[in-house]
Amino acid sequence: MANNRQHAVVVGGGIVGNLTAYLLASQGLEVTVIEADALGSHASGFAFGELGDLEGAGIPDPLLDFSVWCNQRHKSLSAELYAASGIDNEFGTVQRVTLAFTDEEKTRLQTHLNWQAEVAEYDTYWMTPDELHVLEPRLSSHCLGGSYISNAKAVEPYRCTLAAAQSAQKLGVETLLRKVTNLLQRGPLCEGVEFDGGRIESDLVVLAMGPWTKFASEWCGIDIPITPLKGQMLRLKINGEPLKSSFHYGSSYAASKSDGLIWAGTTEEKVGFDETTTVDARNVIMSDLLQALPFLEDAELNQQTACLRPWSYDGIPIVCRAPGWDNLYICTGGGRKGILWSTGMCHGVVDIILDRKSVVPGLEHLDISRFSDV
Repeated sequence: MANNRQHAVVVGGGIVGNLTAYLLASQGLEVTVIEADALGSHASGFAFGELGDLEGAGIPDPLLDFSVWCNQRHKSLSAELYAASGIDNEFGTVQRVTLAFTDEEKTRLQTHLNWQAEVAEYDTYWMTPDELHVLEPRLSSHCLGGSYISNAKAVEPYRCTLAAAQSAQKLGVETLLRKVTNLLQRGPLCEGVEFDGGRIESDLVVLAMGPWTKFASEWCGIDIPITPLKGQMLRLKINGEPLKSSFHYGSSYAASKSDGLIWAGTTEEKVGFDETTTVDARNVIMSDLLQALPFLEDAELNQQTACLRPWSYDGIPIVCRAPGWDNLYICTGGGRKGILWSTGMCHGVVDIILDRKSVVPGLEHLDISRFSDV
């Protein structure tokens, strides 16, 4: 099987691959997205969807400005993709609380508030246990307080991915469900890709395969420091009122979502490419959850999901031209913030491809050259 030559081939059908294809097509390029399974069938379709740009890997240094930009772009992008596709990705404002259950956690969160309060886009402050129980009376009595954001943002991840994909298709982007097996190379030029049953030639290639980008290391002769980070999540049904806020505690969270369920997670498991759900993970998530929200002991388990996030060795995305190549690009490594960071990653890689000055702040921190062994 062969295809007409394209301006660009994007390998990967998650949020990063589809949004990159959309942005390239909006600049007049002919683009094909190649996905091994189904669009949004991995982490992009099973993520939590809250855009936490004030905490986590790389924040505040060096990615605070990058993360805030990404969040702000989601607002305009949501309207843009809705106009093109008719799909509402449910971008909206949510309340977000990060809870402290030990004195150490309380000190750490209050220290972070010193710089978080300076971020003009957000209304952030400390809430006492009494204030938190006014917000959510069912919260554990052992909570020592929490940092509160009144205007955090969230999207529905699968709809976000689908909106990007259909918007891209409206611009002529083709989607091919095949497994890429190698690159077509002539010296420093990548002339396309080989896949099960054929090949497709192109002027440039973007590797946006999530954790599977690791396998492209063999194709392109460089070490792409990406590993899968498995995350499992529970979707719980309750008879009572939904949660008034999202609640974060340790590395876990819980929030009521638009499907009427409480989503609770998550795990961080380095178990290779195993996407199966486990009883052990369910027990760990529930144990953490009940420490924060003990009323959920009687919640009914509606669904348990698992996905593989692309985790770089330092937790920061990789967005750059591949070393030693003229027209091969890498865009992966969003980890637990893949939905949030997707806007900056995709705009960034498109700016690099088009060799233009980027409006995305902090893009220089995402180059693969930061890893000394590459």
